[in-house]
Order: sequence, then structure tokens, then C-alpha cells
Amino acid sequence: MSEHLQFDEDLELYALGALDADERRAFATHLASCAMCRQRLAAAQQRMGLLGTAVQQIAPAPHVKQMLLQRVREESPVSPVVVASSRPSFWAFLKQPVLAWSCAALIGAVAFGFADKNHELQGRLNSLTAEMQTQQAAVTNDRRVAELLNSPQTQRVALKQPTDASRPEGKVYYQQKQGLLFYASNLPAAPSNHVYQLWLVPTEGAPIPAGIFQTNAKGEGSVVLPQLPAGATAKAFAVTLEPAGGVPLPTGPKVLIGLV
Repeated sequence: MSEHLQFDEDLELYALGALDADERRAFATHLASCAMCRQRLAAAQQRMGLLGTAVQQIAPAPHVKQMLLQRVREESPVSPVVVASSRPSFWAFLKQPVLAWSCAALIGAVAFGFADKNHELQGRLNSLTAEMQTQQAAVTNDRRVAELLNSPQTQRVALKQPTDASRPEGKVYYQQKQGLLFYASNLPAAPSNHVYQLWLVPTEGAPIPAGIFQTNAKGEGSVVLPQLPAGATAKAFAVTLEPAGGVPLPTGPKVLIGLV
């Protein structure tokens, strides 16, 4: 019983949290093994709770309220104004001169980079387009050559020197609709400022220029698909030696000649 009396005086103080640490630990140890004191503590806590409602509420004096609010503001680590300003908007951010210029410079650099890359890609596209057109022209030309060589209507004419049939010679493949091919062999190089010129001799009218050519170190030369009048009927082909650039009508000596 004496043990209960020891803690009886501390019931209200324990309920109010007014005991020091050692006394509170001792009281808590006793409560863990004493049902009677736990009941009395519950009653004491109930009484302490009623005290707050039993006391008449008195409004504090205005100056006391102002002093309390001032103390709260001074002791507060972050003021409401600071908190609000700690979250600036994106546009307020851009209004800062240094940051605005930095952002503008960055945007300009990115735009310049895209423009430069676009210019590079456009250049590559133009180059690829030109290469494709060249290849298409080569394919078209090769197809025309193959059609001309394989056509049953193509005339095959051998050209030789009139005075020496064992030396230089040429071959003509001619078809009125598909064009003309000429290959020469064993021809010496043309003299300075001169070229070899091929002629189509029609059944009627003057000889028609069919292209000029030079020979390589092996004495080989050729004329491939020259511009000719459509539908010209050939009775012979000839090669003459003419001034550089060619002439509209033959003037030089005949180097090769072949009849159809």
C-alpha cells in the first residue's frame, strides 16, 4: 500500500507530463505491473482534461498577441514571402538578362546547327541525284548500244584503206532508227591540229558528218551514237583526215571507206 501512496502524489503530475525523466521512468515501471495505479492514472488524465474546459476563456490583450506574432515571425526559419518567391515562373526566369541571353545563344546555336546539317544533307542529296542521273544516262546509252548491235536490221560495214587492205580498218553498225556505232583499229595518231572524221554517204545528197575521233596508243578509235538525221539511208561510210573540230563537208584525204 505504501508503494501506491508513493506514486499517488505523482498521478496528476504524470498526467500533465510535469515529472522529470527519472521520476517518469520509475512511475512507468510501476504502472507496467500495477493495474490499480493504471486505473487511477486514467481517472487523473480525465480530470486534467476537464480542467481546460472548466477555466474561463479570456482573450489576450492586443499587445500580447502582437508580441507573440512578432516572436513567431522572428523565429520562423522561412518566411511566407521567401517560400512564394522560391518558385519563380519560367517566364520570370527568362526575364533575368544574363539567363535570357544565354538561352537565346543556346537556341541560336541549335538552330544554326540544324541549318548547317540541313545544308550538308541537301548537298549530299544533290550529289547523289546528279550521280543517279549520270548512271541512268549511262544505262540508257548501254541499252541503245546493245539494241543496235543485236538488231537484225543493223547494217554491218567493214571499212579499209583503199590502197592497203591489210592495215587500218573500221567497222560500222548502223540502223536508221537506233543510230550508229563505229570502231577503228590500227590507225596511226592524227597529225597535229587534225582529227579523224566519220561520214555517212547517203543514197542521195552530200555526205553527212557522223562524228570526229582520235586514236589511242594502240591505234583504236570510236564514234558512239552520233547525232544523225532521222531515217537517212546509207550507201557507204568513210573516214577522212580533217582540221581539228571537224568540217561540214569532207576536204581531206580518205583514210577508210566501206560500201553498204
